[in-house]
Amino acid sequence: MIKQIYFLLIISLMFGCQKQEKIDTKIITIKLPKRDKNNIIGFACFYAGTKSEPVKKISEILKNKNYTTLKAKLYDVNPAEKYLATVACEKLETKKLIKLTEQEFTQIKINKESDEKVTLCGGCTNEEELTLKEMFTSKENFLADSVEEWINEMIK
Repeated sequence: MIKQIYFLLIISLMFGCQKQEKIDTKIITIKLPKRDKNNIIGFACFYAGTKSEPVKKISEILKNKNYTTLKAKLYDVNPAEKYLATVACEKLETKKLIKLTEQEFTQIKINKESDEKVTLCGGCTNEEELTLKEMFTSKENFLADSVEEWINEMIK
């Protein structure tokens, strides 16, 4: 009796599997905007969770205490480096580790009002684009606390 049941199951499966339906498969390609890896601020970017290039550059300048180069970054064409240099120069001035000129104070003010855009990254999915002005006026971007922690760690 068991052999007959197995036989019926196998036969029903064979006949049931003979009908094939064609499935229409389409490939959908999503193009993501091209990121400028040199204009990203982040401390745990992408899948590797690494610091962005501008963060690495400014961190190295701060570690070497190369404050002349840091001050020059206030005028940089790269908005990410300009932002980080502005934050760092203000912190160093507050701690009386550097003395800024009137021209440098003016440039800091210009940087804080700038509409240049920078991309913020946090991990592999969290990304946001803000102007420098928004970076300085809004503490609600997801990196505000990380920037504060970074600068406090770099300048003790």
